[in-house]
Amino acid sequence: MKLLAELKRRNVFRMAGLYTVGAWLIVQVGETVLPAFDTPGWVLRAIIVLLAIGFIPAIIFSWLFELTHEGVKRDTDVVAERTTPPAKAWRMDRLMMVGVVALFSLLMAEWFWPSAPSVTTRPVATSEAGEASIAVLPFVNMSPDQDNEFFADGISEELLNVLVGIDGLKVASRASAFLFKDRTTPIPEIADLLDVGHVLEGSVRKQGERVRITAQLIHAASDAQLWSQTYERDLTDIFRVQEEIAQAITQALENALGVRRVSVAPTTTDLVAYERFLRGRSRFYQRSELDAAIDDLEFAVERDPAFGDAWAFLSAVNHVASSGWPTERDRDALKARAPLAADRALALNPDSAIALAVKGDWSFRAGDPEKMMEGLRLLERAADLSSIDTSARLWLGLSWLDLGFAERALPHLQKAHERDPLVPSNKGYLGLAHASLGRIDEGRELMLGAVEISGTPLWAAVLAVGLANDGDESATIDLLVEAQAHLSGGDSEFVARMIRVLNDSSKRDDFLADNFEATQRGSAMEMLAALMFQDPDSVFSNSGPRASFEFMTSTSWLPSLRWVREDPRFYALMQDRGIVGFWEINGFPPGCSPVNDSSGGRLDCSGNRP
Repeated sequence: MKLLAELKRRNVFRMAGLYTVGAWLIVQVGETVLPAFDTPGWVLRAIIVLLAIGFIPAIIFSWLFELTHEGVKRDTDVVAERTTPPAKAWRMDRLMMVGVVALFSLLMAEWFWPSAPSVTTRPVATSEAGEASIAVLPFVNMSPDQDNEFFADGISEELLNVLVGIDGLKVASRASAFLFKDRTTPIPEIADLLDVGHVLEGSVRKQGERVRITAQLIHAASDAQLWSQTYERDLTDIFRVQEEIAQAITQALENALGVRRVSVAPTTTDLVAYERFLRGRSRFYQRSELDAAIDDLEFAVERDPAFGDAWAFLSAVNHVASSGWPTERDRDALKARAPLAADRALALNPDSAIALAVKGDWSFRAGDPEKMMEGLRLLERAADLSSIDTSARLWLGLSWLDLGFAERALPHLQKAHERDPLVPSNKGYLGLAHASLGRIDEGRELMLGAVEISGTPLWAAVLAVGLANDGDESATIDLLVEAQAHLSGGDSEFVARMIRVLNDSSKRDDFLADNFEATQRGSAMEMLAALMFQDPDSVFSNSGPRASFEFMTSTSWLPSLRWVREDPRFYALMQDRGIVGFWEINGFPPGCSPVNDSSGGRLDCSGNRP
């Protein structure tokens, strides 16, 4: 009892309370302020440790010393008559109360302010158009190692995948959202182009096994921040952070979405495999360093053979590398491995959209009519499952376009374009489908849009092929001149040479000869030049990659390219690809019928097309 009385007299209890409140207040302020200055996470941890260590000296100081009107003195030196314990106690009580009020105010601000991840501070009216929609922009890499940019991209992609699974939430595709990487386009403009009501942006800082993710949700119409939060965690908590961010977004959009619960299951427990997967997937999406992407993804599946997503993207990167994208590997070997990896992915997850798309596209191009029909069914299923990647829907539409059924291709290409409006191939192939059905104006607008986005003349040249073969040189020149305004360097000069040939046909042979010397044999532009200026021997030359022939077959259904479709060599090419066998089972393209003659077979396309 005497000890307790002495502790009370010397205000040790008050000092303990005052120190605890003050330390907690310092930690709360530090946790809020330090991330804004990009301060490393160890700084806050060091402050907490120092404050904890300082508790014992503060208590000892309170026991040994006394606060008097003459300043701080040792308790044993203080004359009882000159001390004023009640006044001292009152001052300490007042300081403690001020600290408690400040701490309580800070906690309330954190609870109700937009930075709180679980609270909506600016409710969104459900009547506003597009409120239940969002785009995830690529997160900025704030890591000391710039090679970790793939990790920042990967976190953005993972969040996008999580958000896509939220019922009722429209999520802009990865391809369109990532077009704004490293750009300073205003958020309202991005949202308008992507047709979404909200934008999620942020940054990632990875250092060793620690990661700090800062995310903020912006309401596009008002350009106001609805929510923001910084997460400082060990890498092992990365899936938990993704879940917390997604849950915070659903709560911020609760008025538009209703109540939603989000759950994120780890795709692998091997974080080394996970990091290599993120790197390989990023390279696949960029269509760069595909051989390195294969190494990354093969490493991931060797580390974790049950890593379904890694198997799926391994199948995808093998498939695209075998189809004409740059690689130092044997394309036949890549083509054989793609369906095997897809089968492994589907065994782990039968609803893997990317694996189904690869298996479907591979089957369609296998050269067997029965496999082609199975491929179309798989692509249809993949297209219905995938909502963030339009590759399956695009491949499905392009398959029908190759077969000569532009009417059947059109709805698939329209859906791909609606879902991913800023992808050049989505615009370009939709424009080609319209042009193949005789809707030149619709095709022209879309294909020029594809040129503007991509900065390449490919899609303008495709439509120019149709116009030139139709004999409308004036419209062809006008189209190329308009496209040239979006080009530079060699592409601009190539289009200029095309225009000169259209103005002076005597330059045709020299242009074709020079073009075939200057461009890669079998390239798309070489093929388009041969189609534009009607050089059948070059069109059906056996040199170059098969990809150029496949590109030619989709273009050959333009109304004015009847001379291509009726050439016996076209029929032989379609037989080799299994397409003639498909036609014999399912019917020939509108306006065309088979002719058996001494040439070995050809098409008669003199009938009316829709």
